[in-house]
Amino acid sequence: MTTTQPTHQTVTAAACIIGDEILNGKTRDSNAHFLAKYLFDCGIDLKRVEIIGDDYNDIAEAVTRLSSQHDLVFTSGGIEKEKKADIIYPCIGPTHDDLTYDAIARAYSLPTEVDQETCTAMQKIMTARDPYWKMTDARKRMAIFPSPAKILRTCPEELWVPVVVVNDNIHILPGIPRLFERLMVTMKDRFENIAKERGVARYYRVQIATRKPEGDIATLLTEAQNRVADQHIKIGSYPKWGKGPDGARVVVSIVGRDEDAIKSLGNEILAGVNGWLFEPVKKVEHKDIK
Repeated sequence: MTTTQPTHQTVTAAACIIGDEILNGKTRDSNAHFLAKYLFDCGIDLKRVEIIGDDYNDIAEAVTRLSSQHDLVFTSGGIEKEKKADIIYPCIGPTHDDLTYDAIARAYSLPTEVDQETCTAMQKIMTARDPYWKMTDARKRMAIFPSPAKILRTCPEELWVPVVVVNDNIHILPGIPRLFERLMVTMKDRFENIAKERGVARYYRVQIATRKPEGDIATLLTEAQNRVADQHIKIGSYPKWGKGPDGARVVVSIVGRDEDAIKSLGNEILAGVNGWLFEPVKKVEHKDIK
């Protein structure tokens, strides 16, 4: 039974990870990895990830370029967190090095303005967590957004931080991984619908293990990849360091949008490498993206 027809339609995305702390090694970025899995589950092709420092010109150049070349852009960072006692206040930072909103506004010659609804939500949520919390000019700065912009309030009863969308496709998110992930999860339907409206199918994958070394199967995989390239199927070969407990030396991954084509090619390669199913054909869905 055919469940998915081949499609050549795509939705492309790019990520711009912003922060000196990433480039100098102080902080390890995990948001790009999460985003890659998340978009892959949606059937959206993440084409590029760039990491840049806290510099107005660099942010403006990168974001405008990526926006012009991709359907969707996600920024992460230019962002800090406030911490008092054991309470973490998720926010777009109030300090001098938190430049993202202002830099993107400048890039598109947009004014910035205080979003009063965000200030009200911030006041309500933060005072409920900490009765000593006070609204200050620095904190109000965290609600100054480019205008016009689309303000996505994904979970207003719990999170005062919105996702700000500029130029219709640039989604500005904080860099705190827990907050970044939570905001993205609340928008899953949005991006799945974008892919669906474009006629983009979800990805399917089959993985095959073999005891043969990679050098022994390279020619077979290359010939297979050349033969199916126009079907937008990708074959990957991932050698293990030593042998796995089952004797596997290489895992071959076959990914595409046509379930039947993936099954057929998987059976062919399974026989060719004298292997076994490491993971049967299934729709790609990372269980940690909830």
